[in-house]
Amino acid sequence: MKISIGEAKNIKNIIFVVFVVFCIQFTELKLDVIKLSELLLLILTPFLYLRKTINKYSLLFLGLFIFWLVATLILNNFRDFYLLENVSILKRPYFITIGRFLELLSCVNLATLVYLFFKNKKRETALIYIKYIFRFCLIFTIYNVITFGLLKFNIIEESVLLYYDHGIRLNGGYVEGGPYGLMLSFTFILTFLFKSKWHFINRMFLILVIFFLARSKAGLVLIISWYILFYYKRMYAKLKELNIVIILIGGLLISIVIAKLGKDYIDDIVNVRREMKERSRDVNLVMGRIAGLFIFPKMVVENPILGIGLGNYPIIRNNPKYLGFVPKSPKGKTDAHGYGGLVQLLVDGGIVMLFLFLWIIYSLFKNLRNNQRELENYLIIFLLFFVFGVQIYFLYPWILMGLLMSIANKKNEEKKDSCRC
Repeated sequence: MKISIGEAKNIKNIIFVVFVVFCIQFTELKLDVIKLSELLLLILTPFLYLRKTINKYSLLFLGLFIFWLVATLILNNFRDFYLLENVSILKRPYFITIGRFLELLSCVNLATLVYLFFKNKKRETALIYIKYIFRFCLIFTIYNVITFGLLKFNIIEESVLLYYDHGIRLNGGYVEGGPYGLMLSFTFILTFLFKSKWHFINRMFLILVIFFLARSKAGLVLIISWYILFYYKRMYAKLKELNIVIILIGGLLISIVIAKLGKDYIDDIVNVRREMKERSRDVNLVMGRIAGLFIFPKMVVENPILGIGLGNYPIIRNNPKYLGFVPKSPKGKTDAHGYGGLVQLLVDGGIVMLFLFLWIIYSLFKNLRNNQRELENYLIIFLLFFVFGVQIYFLYPWILMGLLMSIANKKNEEKKDSCRC
């Protein structure tokens, strides 16, 4: 039986949507320590770049990350490492750097794949596929919420989608509720790219899941940041009409909410020395953000130009001059500072890597600003994901990057066509 060209295109489109949703929802599905989604993206590498033309932003990101890899491999010869116990050989010097590079390559590959899929599609057609991606993600969220309810009412005993942290907390297959909440905020932002009469219900549902089930402070703050970005012009116009007393009260209320969200972190930081002694086996305390706050600034001060090297944080953080009063990483655990991709660029790559990355982003920002659709807000939120804790090698923000690359490319094509006329 022969398949027509139209049917083949439909199959390809369906596979694309399913694959993108797979990359969003199943980040922790692994073969040993290798994520399945990243492995599939790496297999696609030759098909993405062996073309007559390659998107310039794909090339810029590839060049940047290759430079980071080479610089790290060279400078590793002059660094001291503090090896982790009971971990995979892939967590050793050089191997961990190559592993991180392959993760970054898979991110660029995903952005390029999304760009190639959308670049020749009309705006109306592109929005249909974005809507499909959102709907699939929403279905998975509903399934996770149902699983939460089943466990809450003792209908099931356990699930990989949930864990206990002062009560049941939804992680949706991610490591914790915080990262899962950030992914849900990404799903939330997709709703602003297309029209639907169900937007209010869908958005409220996602906010409730983020706040009450995942208990993700970062996810909630990211959504607040998105609303400020999206509506700041209208908000500014309204604020000018308000009484100064009302503005001060509003600012005070917002400050109280933010302080409330960060209360636990503030308490731990203020009493950190005591907490480290009393809870020396608490992985969430001796690793991650709180420990990282006292470790990574020392790394930056000592390695300001090119950083400590791509992926090297876990195998350098146990250096006594960086640790201070912070305990060493527990056996079998690989630490990350948890402060997101931009801090990771600064710590692992120094001022040079952070500057070059932001330069690429600024170049795309200028391109999008000329599009006259205020799409640069989506690029700003892409960066804010990396501010609020998402690591630079997480896949799903790069889907947004691919969409923006395709939009920027369409604008350039329009300019070329007008010049030919």
